[in-house]
Amino acid sequence: MKILYVIPMMGCGGAEILLGAIARSLAKKGHEIHILCLHPHHESWSNYPDREALESEVHLKVIGGSVEFRFLRKPSIDNKAYRAYVEKVKPDVIHSHLYLSELLSRSFYFPGAKYFSHGHDNMPQLLSFGFTTFSSKSRLANFWERRWLMSRYKMVNNRFIAISLDVKAYLEKNAPEYRDRITYLPNGIDTRRFKCDRNYDQPEGVFHMVSIANLVPKKNHVFLIDVMRILVDRGYHVSMDVLGFGPLMDMLVEKTKAAGLENRLIFKGSVGDIPKRLSEAHLYVHPAWYEPFGLVILEAMASGLPVVSLDGYGNRELMKENQNGFMVPTNASAASFADKISYFIDHPAERERMGNIALEFSKKYDIHNYTDQLLEIYRKS
Repeated sequence: MKILYVIPMMGCGGAEILLGAIARSLAKKGHEIHILCLHPHHESWSNYPDREALESEVHLKVIGGSVEFRFLRKPSIDNKAYRAYVEKVKPDVIHSHLYLSELLSRSFYFPGAKYFSHGHDNMPQLLSFGFTTFSSKSRLANFWERRWLMSRYKMVNNRFIAISLDVKAYLEKNAPEYRDRITYLPNGIDTRRFKCDRNYDQPEGVFHMVSIANLVPKKNHVFLIDVMRILVDRGYHVSMDVLGFGPLMDMLVEKTKAAGLENRLIFKGSVGDIPKRLSEAHLYVHPAWYEPFGLVILEAMASGLPVVSLDGYGNRELMKENQNGFMVPTNASAASFADKISYFIDHPAERERMGNIALEFSKKYDIHNYTDQLLEIYRKS
């Protein structure tokens, strides 16, 4: 099978990591895989896991192109290079990841292909018409784009992959005409990358935690400053590495210094050795107030770490309370979140019990099982 994936760019974000794992797994199963990027790779591309292997196993190309909208006028479409590539490859499947790819990949219809959209999150551009449509220029612009995109979805007989029950419910509400074309398929990871010989003994020195996410508002890293302050004030010897890049880096570093926590809460930026960082940690922490799924939560569990997270909606199906960790209500206080961390520090046997459950839980999300299910969806659609 020839499968063409379209994505804005490749980097170390969750969607990009997932796509690389999917592509490599499918290539190993004997399928011809192409990845087209609309923009040059993100600066974090140098830290992409097994980047050279991905580049050698699949066809990866920066293609360019765009669809630009002007209100009440036809969009300006630059898809010449994309169209030429599709006509040359003649894919059986065209599968888009993230919103900008939706637009370009539907600007030209190739009749021989089955079209899939990957619902990584609740795309605001797909919000159906309502009273709030006129509340801002951005919402009105989104609705204008939605009108065009929905007509293209109809033309290509579009199908959707929803990564979580929350995303599935969002798509069903805002694209009800496609209700029977939405398939729930939770994300997968290469569990073998995170396998390690974990020691759950109580650390003699510092209790070390890791949190992984792009530094953007919804990931809520500023919350961790208050959490760490509380833990330190309670007399715990703790540290936390935050792994990820994003526009809030400078603000977060400054606030951490102002709180006197720069040696406790350390923003490392984008790194390429995530499995090693997880293997050296004692707990995984995830403070996002919105999480479409939580790929990094699964990665932490695959390394044998229990998790403390906020309720980000999409991660509800991953967090099993008092089994693989604790999920705290989104509006909970920093003290309540710190209480759950304290529990793991004070109860090493419970950290081991939940870590082992987390490890077993992660196995059902292995990428090779995932791609078997994905292929079945392609074939039956």
